[in-house]
Amino acid sequence: MIASFFSLRNSKRTLRHAHKLYTRKSKTLDQQTKESVQAYLVALRAAILDKDSEKAKKMALELEKASLRLMPKTSFDKIRDFLGGIVFALLVAVLIRTMWFELYTIPSGSMRPTLKEEDYLVVSKTDYGINVPLQESHFYFDPSLVKRGSIVVFNGANMDIEDSDTTYFYLFPGKKQFVKRLIGKPGDTLYFYGGQIYGIDAEGNELNLSDINQLEHIPFIRFDGKVESLSTPRNGVFSSVVFHQMNIPVAELALDPIGSIRGHMIAQNGKQTPTHYSDLWGMKHFAMSRLLTKEQLQKIHPNVDVEEGLLYLELTHHPTLVKAQMVRDEYNRLRPELATSTSIIPLQERHLNAISKHMTTCRFSVKDEVAYRIGWNPKQYANYLPKLPGVPNGTYEIQDGKAYKLPFPQIPILGIFTNGYTKQLPADHPLHSQDPQTVHKLYNLGIELLKQYEPSSKGQRAAPSRYAYFKNQDLYLLGTPVITKDDPTLFKYYLRENQKQAISTSFNPYFPFADTGAPSLEEIRKNGVRVPEKMYLALGDNHAMSADSRQFGFVPEDNLKGSVSFLFSPPGERWGRAPQPEISYLTFPNITVWTAFILTSVCASFYYRRKLKKPLEF
Repeated sequence: MIASFFSLRNSKRTLRHAHKLYTRKSKTLDQQTKESVQAYLVALRAAILDKDSEKAKKMALELEKASLRLMPKTSFDKIRDFLGGIVFALLVAVLIRTMWFELYTIPSGSMRPTLKEEDYLVVSKTDYGINVPLQESHFYFDPSLVKRGSIVVFNGANMDIEDSDTTYFYLFPGKKQFVKRLIGKPGDTLYFYGGQIYGIDAEGNELNLSDINQLEHIPFIRFDGKVESLSTPRNGVFSSVVFHQMNIPVAELALDPIGSIRGHMIAQNGKQTPTHYSDLWGMKHFAMSRLLTKEQLQKIHPNVDVEEGLLYLELTHHPTLVKAQMVRDEYNRLRPELATSTSIIPLQERHLNAISKHMTTCRFSVKDEVAYRIGWNPKQYANYLPKLPGVPNGTYEIQDGKAYKLPFPQIPILGIFTNGYTKQLPADHPLHSQDPQTVHKLYNLGIELLKQYEPSSKGQRAAPSRYAYFKNQDLYLLGTPVITKDDPTLFKYYLRENQKQAISTSFNPYFPFADTGAPSLEEIRKNGVRVPEKMYLALGDNHAMSADSRQFGFVPEDNLKGSVSFLFSPPGERWGRAPQPEISYLTFPNITVWTAFILTSVCASFYYRRKLKKPLEF
């Protein structure tokens, strides 16, 4: 009975399709062909009305063959039908991807360890509002639905992001989308200390950022940030430059007529101007770091007198406008540059073991013991790639001291890339070695994987993306207390810092790098970074490899398109909803879009069923 019902439905569908084709082509058919087609139509109609499913099925097959023979599609018909189908499919796909949900692949390591390269995600486009397709705006947007700590998706339109142009379906111009963690909302004032973020909201209430602070956060990428030249070069010298942090102009350095470099902080909109450059957002609590061998220490810091160590930790900290000097930067500009203070700490075996157990690198490949970062062309950087002796060919990553290998090549299987899978390496693998040479190389080169980052001079422009900070009087590297407050090494370090401060002057100042404790609310108000109206601050979970608000600035409200719902590939312990605040699904945008989808489906189904039930008249 059921089989007969569906057979009659299919026969009825064939009849209507053939009749529609006949109606469209009847003017071009001769009388004999018309009569022949009509005979097939009448015969099939009669079988359907008699509910003779077997006969109807037979007549439907004969009608299909006759239609192909007597009413063949012209090239124009084929092109029209093809283009019509493509246009309809594109329209549906664009509406779904921009207004409802989208499948997204992570292209880089900026959100490690939460999200990794080639992770496959489902992104909801209705969590915060209703997006206008292919535009940077919303039909509706509710700021209260945006939660601090959420993993958001936004595009790069009208932002200071290089190479942000793309196309959707190879047809529609658009902007690339980015995945970051939302840290600050409009009106928030945020301050960094101890790898954590402190803040107050627009009403002055202290923020609870405990979920965000489970990750490590650094307030800058480089001390000088983005440097803008205000003057045309004269005799090859750019005499005036402005420094930007969070893409905000914060300070200016310029040569005066007598050749001295003078600088001043730039007033922030609606906020008190910080006294010193290093006061910005808690920058003074953080240092750029690298590891030196004894030979490198003697070459770069010949006058430093410290105890013997297996390696030496160099801390560069407290950027300042005082005692600025001229440098030639990576763009070959001769310009004024910030001054910094430098500290040296000798490291012993216990310190190197702590570093090794928490080592983290980018994802990289090794071929013939030469390592290069995934996503880079090894031929382009062939002269600058470091060697990793003893490491077999393959693709690797190190996360929290554990080395992994990608066991499969990058081959798509059912649309999912196999390089989402990793296999932990045994303890005796060369990448797990805790000897000083391995720790030295992985710490200094493990992020950028270019030999230019190997320590060679005090004023070296290429500095590895490794940071240090104090928290609870312990010194942290790689997110772990490598030197604790009860370690004699730290006590001796403080003595040297105090001695250097004692002999400093206003013209040649030294700012000791020490733990001054968590900020007060007044410190946050005075020196924190304030998020402008209708703007949001977004950071990558992997601060060492993330271009985020520290570089391109705040994200406009119109650019927010949705949030990550869950990770569906690769399977494993990270599978499922990404760690972020819970959201309510009973919101106006969600209900509206889901209702529109359900109503559209119901109406289409109703129309289709009604069409099938219409009398078979022609």
